[in-house]
Amino acid sequence: MLPLFRCILYCSRTEHSGLLLAAYGDSIYTFSASAGKCLSIWLHAKGSFLWEETLGEQESTGAAQVDDGPGRPPKRRKLSANGDVSDSTSAEIVTDNDGIKARRAKPKTVSVPSIFKLAATSTGKYVVAVTDEDKCIRVLELLADGRLHQVSERHMPKRPCAVTFTTDESTILCADKFGDVYALPLLISSTQAKMMATEIPATAKNPNYEAKTTRFVPSASALTVHTKRNQQALKNQQNPGNKPTEKKSLDFDHELLLGHVSLLTDLVYVTVSNSILESPDERSYLLSSDRDEHIRVSRGLPQAHITEGFCLEHSEFVSKLCIPPWNTNLLISGGGNDFLLVWNWLESRVRQKVELQTLVAAFQRSHGENQPNSGQRLEFTTETDHLAVSGIWSLRTDDNADGKPQGEIIVTCERMPALVLYSCLGDGTVKHHQTLEVEGHIVDLAIFQEQMSIVYSMDMEDKSTPPTDNKCGSHPTIFGAYSYSRVECCWNKDSRLEEVVKNMNSWVTKQDWELLYPTIEHSILSESIYSIEKLRKRGQDDQ
Repeated sequence: MLPLFRCILYCSRTEHSGLLLAAYGDSIYTFSASAGKCLSIWLHAKGSFLWEETLGEQESTGAAQVDDGPGRPPKRRKLSANGDVSDSTSAEIVTDNDGIKARRAKPKTVSVPSIFKLAATSTGKYVVAVTDEDKCIRVLELLADGRLHQVSERHMPKRPCAVTFTTDESTILCADKFGDVYALPLLISSTQAKMMATEIPATAKNPNYEAKTTRFVPSASALTVHTKRNQQALKNQQNPGNKPTEKKSLDFDHELLLGHVSLLTDLVYVTVSNSILESPDERSYLLSSDRDEHIRVSRGLPQAHITEGFCLEHSEFVSKLCIPPWNTNLLISGGGNDFLLVWNWLESRVRQKVELQTLVAAFQRSHGENQPNSGQRLEFTTETDHLAVSGIWSLRTDDNADGKPQGEIIVTCERMPALVLYSCLGDGTVKHHQTLEVEGHIVDLAIFQEQMSIVYSMDMEDKSTPPTDNKCGSHPTIFGAYSYSRVECCWNKDSRLEEVVKNMNSWVTKQDWELLYPTIEHSILSESIYSIEKLRKRGQDDQ
C-alpha cells in the first residue's frame, strides 16, 4: 500500500533552507526541503495525548521504530466511527507452508481523525492542522530541529472546511461547511489552556458531548388537559427522554463573523493598500465562496458582518479562490464551471474568462496520440465530463519591462493527472502557456517561493491503468516537482529538486505503511479527498 499524503505545506525557516510538511492520516511528517531527509514525525494518538519521535539515525534502518517502553512496542488507540476511543482487536493467524506459525492481534478497521488542512504563519513558527472526524483545530509550534509541538487544540461545533489567517497572523479564521465563519486567537492564554486541560476527561470521547440539564417540568397537568391529542402531547412533554439536551457552548475565545445560507467552500483574507483604494488608509477584506455560485466580499475584522458586495458570474459551485499577493485587487476563482474567472473583485466585475475545459481536452488528445499503444495512458477528464477545480495557487516570478510584478497561476482539477499553468501578466491578464503531465492524480501542492518551484503529492492508487514497471533502482513516485525558469519562461524539471524528491520517495517506500496505519483504508480516504465534484447540484436529467 502506498500512502496518500492529503496535504503538504512548505515552511520557510531561517534555521533551515526550508521545511516541507506532509500529512497522512493523523500524522505529520517533516522533511528537509534542501535534502529530502525526513527529520521528524508527529502523530496524534489517544485524543489529546501526543506521540513524537525524532527519527535521526533510525532513518537508515528503514521503517521508523518508536518504542513505548523497554521491550514493548507502542500501542495506538484508534477512534471508532462515532469518535469513541476503542482498543478492540481481532485475532489474525499467520501461516506458511509448515502450518500455523503465530497468532497476532489485528486491529479492526475503524476511522481515525484525518488531517485534511495545513496552514502556517509567514515565519513558519506556527502550523495549524485541521482534522475532520473530531472537528479539531490544532496549533503546533514548529521547532528549529523540525519537530512539532502541540500548543493548543480547539474542537469546533461543525466540521471545518477552510482555514486562513488575518494579515497580522494573530487570528485564525475558520469556516465550516454549514456556512459559518469564526475568528479564533492563534495563541491562547496559559490560564485558558489550563482550564481546557482540566476538561479533557469530560470531552475525551466526544468533544461536542451533550451536557446534562435539569429535567423539564411542564406547567400543564392532567387536570387542565382534556382532549386526547393534548393529553398525548402532555405525556410526551413529561417523558424526559423526549426532551433534547443542550450542547455545551464552546469553552474558548471565539467570535462568529458571518454566515452563508449555503455550504461554504473557501476563504481568503486580504489587505489592500491605500494606493489601490485611493484612500488614506489600507483596508482588509474577507472573501468567501459557497456551493450556490456566490463569492461574498465582506469587510475585514472587526466589521466582517458588513457585506461590501458579491461576485456572481459562476453558474456552478465555486470551490477555490486565489488572490495573487503581488496584485491584491485581482481574484481568480474556479469550481464546477468549464472555465476560470478573473475578477476585479473590489468592483464585483469580471475582467476575463479563462478557458479550462478546452485546454484539458486538447491535452488529452495530444497525450493519446503520443502514446497510442502503450497501455499505460493515465485517465484524463473527457470533453463530455465536468471539471471540478481542486486547487488554485500563485507564484511570483519577476517584473515586466514596466516594472510591474507578474507571476504564475497553477491550477489542478479533481482526478486529473496534469498541471494547468497560466501566466499572470503585469496588467492583470491571465494567459495559458503550459500544461504538464504528472504521474498520478494530484492531491495537494506546496509553493517554494524563494526557489520558484513547486512540490506536489499524488494519489498513485487511484489510477485506472496499471502502474508502469519501475526501472532498476527507482522508487514509486509519491511526490513530484517542477521549477520555473526565468530564462525560458516555462516550467521544467530541476536536477537539484529532483534529487530532493527522489530522497523523499525513497524514504516513503521503505516504510511499512500497512503496519504503521492498519486502520486506514485507501477507499475511505479517497472518498473524502475526491469530494469536490459532489458539490455539483443534480439537474432533472441526473435525478
